[in-house]
Amino acid sequence: MKATLGICLITQTQPLIEDVAFVVDYLQACLQPPANNTDWPHSIRGNEPMHRALGPRPHGDAVLETLMVQAQHYLQGNPSAAAALPDLWVLTFDTPQAARQSLRRQTPPLSNELFILDLCQQTEAGDVDPFDELIAAAPGSRLSPHSALLYCTLPALPGWMNRVGGNRHLRVVGQDRAARRADLLRILLDHLEHAHFNRLLARSISGPLLPVSLATQITRFMCSRWQQRWDFHAYTGSMVAGLIQSMQQSVAGTGVRCLGGCNEHSLAVSAMAGWQLFGRAYVITVTSGMLDEFRGTLANLKRAGAAGLIVCADSPENVWFAFQGTHDLDNDGARVIEARGLRQVFIRKVEEIGPRLEEAFAMLAERPEPVFILATQGVLESRPQVPLDVRLPEPRPAPAWRPDARQASALDQALHLINREPVHLLWQCGKLSVEQRRRVHALAERGAIGLADSITQPGSVGPYYEGRAVPEYLGPLSLYGFSRRVYQFMHSEHELNGAQDHCVFFLKGKVDQASTPFSEGKLKRQLRVVQVNHEPRHLSPFTDLALDVPLDAFLGHIERGLQVEPQVLALRRDKLREMAQCSETVAADHIETLPMTANYFFHRLGHLVRELIERQGYRYIGVYDVGRCGISAVRNVPRTDPGFSGWYGRALMGDALMALPYIAMTAEGNVLAFVGDGARALVPDIESRLAEGLARDLCANPRTVSLFYLTNGVLSLIQTYLDKRYAHNGAQQVAVTSAAAMAAPQERIGALNVHRERLVLFDEAALRQALTQPGQLNIFDVLLAHNSEGDGLSLVSETAWNRQ
Repeated sequence: MKATLGICLITQTQPLIEDVAFVVDYLQACLQPPANNTDWPHSIRGNEPMHRALGPRPHGDAVLETLMVQAQHYLQGNPSAAAALPDLWVLTFDTPQAARQSLRRQTPPLSNELFILDLCQQTEAGDVDPFDELIAAAPGSRLSPHSALLYCTLPALPGWMNRVGGNRHLRVVGQDRAARRADLLRILLDHLEHAHFNRLLARSISGPLLPVSLATQITRFMCSRWQQRWDFHAYTGSMVAGLIQSMQQSVAGTGVRCLGGCNEHSLAVSAMAGWQLFGRAYVITVTSGMLDEFRGTLANLKRAGAAGLIVCADSPENVWFAFQGTHDLDNDGARVIEARGLRQVFIRKVEEIGPRLEEAFAMLAERPEPVFILATQGVLESRPQVPLDVRLPEPRPAPAWRPDARQASALDQALHLINREPVHLLWQCGKLSVEQRRRVHALAERGAIGLADSITQPGSVGPYYEGRAVPEYLGPLSLYGFSRRVYQFMHSEHELNGAQDHCVFFLKGKVDQASTPFSEGKLKRQLRVVQVNHEPRHLSPFTDLALDVPLDAFLGHIERGLQVEPQVLALRRDKLREMAQCSETVAADHIETLPMTANYFFHRLGHLVRELIERQGYRYIGVYDVGRCGISAVRNVPRTDPGFSGWYGRALMGDALMALPYIAMTAEGNVLAFVGDGARALVPDIESRLAEGLARDLCANPRTVSLFYLTNGVLSLIQTYLDKRYAHNGAQQVAVTSAAAMAAPQERIGALNVHRERLVLFDEAALRQALTQPGQLNIFDVLLAHNSEGDGLSLVSETAWNRQ
């Protein structure tokens, strides 16, 4: 008995109904023997004469006629194909809703294998793939890459290209009906060949594929360690496509998200942001040869202790100079990984999957950092009938920490310093947990201790905590972007105070070059340094009192013993009150020019954000890229929560911008991003990915995301260095080509409103409205004038006459 294939046609257009009927009738007629063998080119060797006869620009009629001859020749010349040709039934509906209702009620159900959807009446694309619900209403069908065909208008085409999957045919209806019939004939016969005639291809859709074992075991491990607090990031390639699909299927319906990126590097940057801001682990998968595309972000992931697995396809060493391989006579990808201080396993054969995965899982369980899994294509596509049961490492209970005699003595010395010594204290805080942040703020209030964050960890502490002002917060202390209050706290008459006057505690910091603007000589001779870092190897040579203890142990010891002597407490509070009277701006920062200076713009923006925080309870996550304006934003725009900084670790320009789509889609509140035109020019355009991701996510959590591009046509920080050091024009070495003309000022993408604007003046009312509009993505191109003054760009800048 012949199978029956249902063709679901959804249209209200009679010509399309006629065209589909024409193609179906023709294919059914192809099975009838020709009346005269001489009418068909069976005796011709191939169809090349027909193709040559078409000429360079054939009419649609000629193409259709030739294709019809090829189709009949193919079917009549292949008895097995002709025998496998099912009866073709066309089911026509006016609307998708009517089609879904009918498909669900079919008795007995047909094998509905082609879905032709006419949406030419819509001028805009919908929010979702319209075929998903149609296919779901007809379960058990044999679907091929040619099962879905959508007709749309030309204005809607770009939107549909972003909405539907890869194996959907998109067409704009033209005037040439013969060409459309030829296209329909080609698509229908391609489907029949894939799903019914070609046994090798038909096997690929004959039933659900078993999962790739690597995906199953990695998902088991990650869920055992982090439950659903991890993300899967992937950039596809032929060798990893099956693994990615299995990973997506294995985490479907869970809190684990499957994410892409504009390139492989953006995956690592997103994983970095996920770990630092949201405590989410990660699995990254990329295809062969992409190992070097992660750039210095690998070092940043290791430095941050970001726990995750990075799966890279590779070829075995015995392949002679494999395409995109990293193992051959001239290269060794494993050495590249090891040179970064990272660990890896290479799974060459299917039988090695279990043992090598156990090694990789044990490595990650031992300490949080990126662990590489290199694997060959056979391993990446292995789908065993019996699932592997890789042994997972046992969870290790956190050992109870007790100080040894040396550590206990150091803790007592720190407590004595805080309680008794008449010195001003400043705590610069690294990455803090939510509970650690609460404890630090409480101790600072009790002990009149100044607080500072930095350009590498903006918002670790800040001017506001849980909606209330923090008078102990003095601003950032960093190589760049240090605040005037911090500068005044540590200097008298522009001379660094001595160790007898003040002491700086670095909590969870390395006292690295990025953490202060001071030279090594000044750190050794003039600054009293207390360092709390549980890693002994991260204790600096400038540290006077080293506490290689966990931060929680330090905080607990201080909490239990904090009892600052009254005169010491009064001394410190007087200093903090004095600092509160110090303005972060000077008269020169208020000069209004056209274009605006960075000082003026960020002073005004900081004032606006402060007003929103204090009057409307505004909260946000800040995103700061590497450059002059990222520094200005850290220094001048008050923070309410920890932010993400491209300055962290290697200070890779463009990293913060590439992380923005992930942060915007993951954050529960507002996002403000500050990106210079140098970083903007360095990375791919992420605006479309940002808008599309927000549009899908906003229904559950409407919020405002604002991206400030700060544009002045030069790499300002380098020009500032040249200005201060040599008074030279950087010319071409600092020039940045300006971005192209802006897109439409207003655009609607699903639930998201995209607002684009070029700012040459500071319109406070308009900005206030934009920053607080839920469900909106703001993209501001801010034109600024270059200058090299203020904003903590250097110690020299703070000695200028106009900053006295």
